[in-house]
Amino acid sequence: MMCSTINGRYYLIVIILLTPIRPVHATEPEYLSGEQPVAPSVEQALGPIEEAFTPEVRRPSIFPQLRERMKVAPPFWRDTELILLPRLYSLNRIRDGATDIGAIALGGQFRYRSGWWHDRIKIGAAWFTSQKLHGSDDKDGTLLLQTGQQSFSVTGEAYLEAKISKDIRARLYRQTFDVPYVNRQDSRMLPNTFEAYTLINDRLKNIAFGISHVTKMKRRNDDKFIYISEAAGFPGTKEPLTMLGARYTLQEGITIGAINQYAWEFMNNFYAEGSAVWRFSDDLALKLAAQYTDQRSVGNELGGDFDTYVYGIKAAVSYRYATLTLTHTSTDDNSGIRSPFGGYPGYLSIIINDFNRAEEQGWLLGLSYDFTKVRLPGLSGFINFAKGNTPDSGTNVSPDQDELNVTVDYRFQEGPFEGLWLRARAAFIDQDNDVIGAVDLDDYRIIVNYEVPIL
Repeated sequence: MMCSTINGRYYLIVIILLTPIRPVHATEPEYLSGEQPVAPSVEQALGPIEEAFTPEVRRPSIFPQLRERMKVAPPFWRDTELILLPRLYSLNRIRDGATDIGAIALGGQFRYRSGWWHDRIKIGAAWFTSQKLHGSDDKDGTLLLQTGQQSFSVTGEAYLEAKISKDIRARLYRQTFDVPYVNRQDSRMLPNTFEAYTLINDRLKNIAFGISHVTKMKRRNDDKFIYISEAAGFPGTKEPLTMLGARYTLQEGITIGAINQYAWEFMNNFYAEGSAVWRFSDDLALKLAAQYTDQRSVGNELGGDFDTYVYGIKAAVSYRYATLTLTHTSTDDNSGIRSPFGGYPGYLSIIINDFNRAEEQGWLLGLSYDFTKVRLPGLSGFINFAKGNTPDSGTNVSPDQDELNVTVDYRFQEGPFEGLWLRARAAFIDQDNDVIGAVDLDDYRIIVNYEVPIL
C-alpha cells in the first residue's frame, strides 16, 4: 500500500464537517480569521486543530412558529435546515510596480440539510453564486469572480451522510473541510469545496478523529471540480489525496493533534499542533501554542524533489476582552511551504502574506479587542504587524517585508438584523526595494455577511 512510499511516516489525517462563524484569535491563520470575528479571550479562541474537530452549533430559525409546527413531522422533515448566506464583497488592491486589482461582487450560499431518516441517513446540498457588480478587465485577479471578471454559479455541496455506528459517520461526495492545508479558505466570495469520501468521529469526550479520500476540488473562484493533482498545478493528472488525523484533549485547556495528508505522486504533508490555556482570574488568561509542518515529495514527484519544514510558536494573553499575541515562525532553507488545497495554518498567515518562504524568519505582534466590556456588544477589531526576513543573497534571496493589518467587525446581536456581520479590512505591505521583485501594496476590503436561518 502507500505506507512504503511515505518515507516511514504515518499516512494519517483529518476531516470535518461544516462550521458556523466561531471566534478565533486575531493571530489565527487567515483561513480562520478571514471567516470569523475575534474572541473576547484566549479561552474561547479556536486554533487550527481545535477548529477542525468542533461540531457546528445550530442557530434558531427566523420563523419559530413554523419550526414549532414541524415538531410533529418525522425527523427527516422536522430537523430540516434551510440557511441563506448572502455576501457582498468589495476588494481594491493598489500595487506599486505591478497592476492594480479590484472588483465588487454580490452572491453567497443557499444551504439545505435534512434530518435523519430512520436515524441512519441524511442529505445535504449547497448552491453558490458570485455575481459581478463592478470590475474592469484590466483589474482582474481578486478571486471574487472567475478569470476575466466573470460571474459564476455552482452546486458546491451535495452529499449523503450515514451513521455507521453510534459515534462514527460517513459523508460521501461534495463537502467542505476545515482542517489545516485542506479547507474552505472562505476569505473571498465563495469557499473551496471537495469531492471526498469521509469517516469521522467527533462525539467522544476527549478524542476526535477522521479519515478521508479526496478526489476533486472546486477552488474559490471556479465553477468546476477538478482532480486534486490538477488543483495543485499539474494539468492532465488525476491523482487523489488521502488524509487521516486526530485531536486529543489531555485535560481542560490542553489539546494536541496531528494531521497527515498524502497527495499521491506529489507530496506528503504532516502537521502537528499543541496548545494549553491557563486562567489566573476572571479577567486574565494565558495561551501557549506550538505547531510544526513537514513537507516532502513522494512517488513520481510531480512538483519536483523537495524536503522542507516550518515551525511556529505563539504566546497570547487576554485581559478584560483585550488579547495581546506574539508569534514566531521559521521555515527551512530547502524550500518554501506549499498549500494548494486551502489556507496555510501558520501563525503568521495574515491577510496577504504567509511568511513561509524558504529560509524566512517571521515575527508578529497582534492586538485585538472586543468592545462588549465598554457597552458596545458586537463591535470588535484587531491589528497585526508582521515582519519577515530572508537571505539577501544566494539561492533563497527574496525581499524582506513588513505587513500591517487592520480589521474592524460589527455583528448585530438581536432584532431583525441578528446574523448581519459588517467587516472592514486594510492591509499594507512594504518590501525591501533593493531586491528584484519587490512590490509594495495597499489592500482595502469591505465585506457584508448575513446568516438567515430560514428553517
